[in-house]
Amino acid sequence: MRREIPVFLTVFFGCFMVIQFFVPHPWVTTISERLQSWTVIVAAAAILLGVANVVRINLKKVARRELDHAYSIPLLAGLFLMMLLGCLPASVWTGMGASAGGIEPGSPFDWMYNWTYVPMQGTMFGLLAFYIASAAFRAFRIRSVEAGLLAIAAVMVMIGRVPLGAAISDLLPQLQSWIMDYPNNAGKRAILIGAALGAIATSLKIILGIEKSSVGSD
Repeated sequence: MRREIPVFLTVFFGCFMVIQFFVPHPWVTTISERLQSWTVIVAAAAILLGVANVVRINLKKVARRELDHAYSIPLLAGLFLMMLLGCLPASVWTGMGASAGGIEPGSPFDWMYNWTYVPMQGTMFGLLAFYIASAAFRAFRIRSVEAGLLAIAAVMVMIGRVPLGAAISDLLPQLQSWIMDYPNNAGKRAILIGAALGAIATSLKIILGIEKSSVGSD
């Protein structure tokens, strides 16, 4: 019964959410909206469980002095600090010069987010650019006709995107726009359609009870 009940609930509610797209009855719409509200509540509870799990794992690392446990200390400090700043009301910060409390604009939480988290996020994306450049260099090694076409298209797009391309020729920006609008969009949409079909197939397997890995294995 530990697996049968979750599978039954998954099949029942999954089929109901599919049916509500095709049955515009007020009764069905009301139930579907209520179920979606419940989903938000369950997702919020899952986030709390995730945070608790992160705290538990990192506290254990610090207590046991495991490998790279030094990284767990700033993680936990930042986690508890942001939780504290987000929970304290404006009355606590009034005497300290803050204009708001909680997560409102002008609050210490907002300041920490904009001046600590956002710069670190930008730094991570900046580092990621070098990894992308390294991967692109390896991908552009012309060893076949397809790799040659990829390299030519990439060079045309990169040159056409910068002012240097327009300075060389007015055709280069137009060429890069054509590459992005037609061949690139065609390939991107083909990938999205394939991914959507895969998601639909997986969802149907879960709804019909064929795929049971989400409720554990035998």
